[in-house]
Order: sequence, then C-alpha cells, then structure tokens
Amino acid sequence: MIWGYAGCYPGEFNIWKGDELMNRLKFAAEHGFRSTGIGLSVMDDPARRDQVGKFVADHDLMLTVGFHAKFFDSSLDELRRQSDRFLESLALHGPTLRTPIVTTGAGPYHRFMRKPGLTEQLDRLCEAFTPLAKACHEMGRPLGIENHGDYYCQDLVDLCRRTPYMHIFLDTGNTYLIGEQSVPACRAAAPYVIGTHFKDHCVHPDPGKLTFVIEGAPLGQGDVGLREIYMDLIKLAPNPGKLILQWEMVAPKDMNPWKCLEESWQFVKTLPEADK
Repeated sequence: MIWGYAGCYPGEFNIWKGDELMNRLKFAAEHGFRSTGIGLSVMDDPARRDQVGKFVADHDLMLTVGFHAKFFDSSLDELRRQSDRFLESLALHGPTLRTPIVTTGAGPYHRFMRKPGLTEQLDRLCEAFTPLAKACHEMGRPLGIENHGDYYCQDLVDLCRRTPYMHIFLDTGNTYLIGEQSVPACRAAAPYVIGTHFKDHCVHPDPGKLTFVIEGAPLGQGDVGLREIYMDLIKLAPNPGKLILQWEMVAPKDMNPWKCLEESWQFVKTLPEADK
C-alpha cells in the first residue's frame, strides 16, 4: 500500500506561509509519505508543471486528483463535456503526477433529502459516472467516490454495483458524520475500496444537545476501529497492495500536532503489510 497525507495542516506544520502547494509536497516527502492530492489546474502553468513534475519524480510521489461537478444541477451533456475536459487533462498530466487513482464526491446532496429522493440520486449518479468511471479505468487510474457525510457506505456499494468500474474512496471517520457504525460500514465498502482518508476520532453522545460529538485523535487511539478496518481492507479490497491510504490527522485540542503525528506513525508501523 501507499501511505499519504491529505490533511489536516495545523499552524505548527508551517504549510500556509509561502508556496502552499510545494509546502504540502515537501511535508509529505519529509515525513515519510508518498501521496497527497493535487488539482489538475495547477499543471496549466508550464513553470509550475515543471516544478511539480521534478519534485514528484525526485521523491517518488504519487499524487491523486479529483473530479468535481454539479452532478444534480447540470445536464448530462454538460457533465459529459466537463468530464471530457478533465479526462483530456488527466491523460496529459497523469503520467507526470504518477496519478494512481481519481477521487470524486456527490456534492451538497445527501441521502436524507426528500426531493430528489435517494433512488433518484443514485440513478443520476450512475448516469453521470458511468462514462467517466470507464474512461478512468481504461487509463489505469480508477475512479473512487468518497463517503463525505452524505451517503451510507452501503449506498455507495449499491452505486458501484450498478456502475461498471466504479469504486469507493473510503473516509474512515466520515462514517460517524452520518450515524453509521464505522467498522461494519467500512467492511461493507472494502471490496470496492481503492483508497482512503485514513483518520481516527474520539466520539461521545451529548444527550442535552441531541448531538453526537466527534473529536480528534491520533491514529489508532480513537473509536473508529482503524486496526480492524485496515485488516478488512487488506483482506477484501480489490488490490490491497496498491491501496492509497492518505491520513487526515485531526489532533486533539490538548495535544501538540507534532506529537500526534509521531504517535500516529507509531500505530501505523504496527500494521502488517498487504500482499503485493
């Protein structure tokens, strides 16, 4: 598998001063990560393209890219034009960025909306993603949709079953955002997972406010069940040896982020390697 870092970047990490993009790439390379995300639009500038390409090659990085659109508000013809432009850019720059997977998300819609209802939403996403998923597959850069506090993992499994070559980009912590039990939800998704936002949380209910409180935790020290989820992924994912596992590390309020990073690595190093 390939470990990466997608966020979060507290002030102590010194990402936001100066060249944010290059700071993020340098942070990844300097702290043992091989992957992070990047927007394809940054490659439009020739000087930037050369700078990023050299850094990727010199540090053996593999950068994920995302495709985002108004899937419910644009016509299918417009979505096809947008995806064609994206695919043209991906074909041009994907080799330079060594892009292993493409991520996407549904946007502001969610399964609890009355109109359109869940069935209509999944129908629309299937129509929108079918040509894009096939094209990404043919490029060898498969497409995965993230559970972003909008759909249950099982909803996305149903979408994948209906959409050839569609996969899941699994956020381990976002299961709690929508009221799922994290381990069973991630286990259901695992046969379709090509990458993750790998993060942990400490959680507890607040009956007085009728809310569920989700707080930061070093990887492996929260309530998500990361070890069990990881073991399911390396057993059930379609290509465990090529999983992209990008941390989204949320440090507790009372913990120095550098210490959180160190303790998270201590946990990750106890995990077994996936079969190649």
